[in-house]
Amino acid sequence: MPLLSGSECASAVSDVRAMICSSGQMAAVLRRDVGENLFGHDAEPFNEVGTLPLELNRTPPEDLPGDIDAVASVLPEADVQDEDRLTLEGETYRIQTIVEERLFGVVTHKSLRLVQIDVG
Repeated sequence: MPLLSGSECASAVSDVRAMICSSGQMAAVLRRDVGENLFGHDAEPFNEVGTLPLELNRTPPEDLPGDIDAVASVLPEADVQDEDRLTLEGETYRIQTIVEERLFGVVTHKSLRLVQIDVG
């Protein structure tokens, strides 16, 4: 017997979506061109591939590794990949890790572990 009904699962996803969108934060997603990786992670050009709503927390939980500078929650269908860049509010972050967050088996959102990078 499932713990949540189909409508309860849909409601949970909808509630998390509303919270993320209500943050009012939008980030540009930057991605390296396919095949480009000559000089290392940050030396290659990145191109904007879209924007997405997110909720950014610049104070990550203490149980994350020390190199994580922020955590962002994004919608479950967000087109993001490890090593993509996010830019918002004049800051640039590298996506270190993507974690699908689940509530009793249904993916409600993705959590992005971010490392702030200096692009200058």
